[in-house]
Amino acid sequence: MQVFSERTDKPHAYLFGEYTNQLSFDPIELALSEDGQVWQSIFDDSNLSNVYLIDFDWLPPVIADTYRTAGSRDGQQLANSRLGPRDLVLKFIAYCHSDADEKLTFQSLSSFLIRRHNYWIAFDNGGGRMYHVREKTITAEYYGDKMMMITVTLNNFTGVAQSIMPSNHINEMPNIGLGLPTDTVNYVFSTSEFDVNNIGELPVDPLVQGDYLDIVLTGTGSPTIANTTTGDAITCTKSLTTGDTFNLIGVNPQINGQAAGINTDNGIIRLASGNNHFKITGCQDLNCTVSFYFKYLN
Repeated sequence: MQVFSERTDKPHAYLFGEYTNQLSFDPIELALSEDGQVWQSIFDDSNLSNVYLIDFDWLPPVIADTYRTAGSRDGQQLANSRLGPRDLVLKFIAYCHSDADEKLTFQSLSSFLIRRHNYWIAFDNGGGRMYHVREKTITAEYYGDKMMMITVTLNNFTGVAQSIMPSNHINEMPNIGLGLPTDTVNYVFSTSEFDVNNIGELPVDPLVQGDYLDIVLTGTGSPTIANTTTGDAITCTKSLTTGDTFNLIGVNPQINGQAAGINTDNGIIRLASGNNHFKITGCQDLNCTVSFYFKYLN
């Protein structure tokens, strides 16, 4: 997957001998995607060639607690706790030629960031993470007719960040900052017992949180997939034959691409943060792929 620009002349701080390059800093590259698969970099938008991202907030988590009262009992009881939405603030600087150019630049940046649908945003120094956002506000401060500062506030309404790449493709791009161990992580298995390392800071919960978790299993027999770490399990009651594929997409099981809830015991699979020990029984000649995104507090 290509997330950031492939340009060889990306904007950067001037080097010795670069007399036509007036930048005194390295701008941050940001990229946007509506589906998390096809990305557009700000460096590839010709209308924003004079606009540079200079800073963005590392987001602290926002805890949203709900309390309840119990009769005449003093105080309150904690009913539930979740991560609430939070603001992601971006700071841009733009060098322009005139007042009219400033207005056009502001319009171009607004068009780049304001979308009809929710979208993902990623930063080249953001540690391989992306944020699901909606545009909230965009304001400009003008310094004469040649320069302006633009502040953009985005609503990270999910309250979390997640890896740009899913687990089974995590080695396809640099992921400094995701917490990858020094040894190789693997998410494709051919044994009946294996460990799935969720290197994210948060559990993966398709049932409550609607998290993406895609387990693909081929083999023969009636498999039971169990995560002994969380105590979760799901059993396919239909016997698979050579060439059949059992697929658990979130909480929705499929066999050969067709809905197969009636052919299971309606079990679920979740992942704890850290190591998860899996055990598959009732199946021979198996091959299993576990695909999910790593989730982070900021």
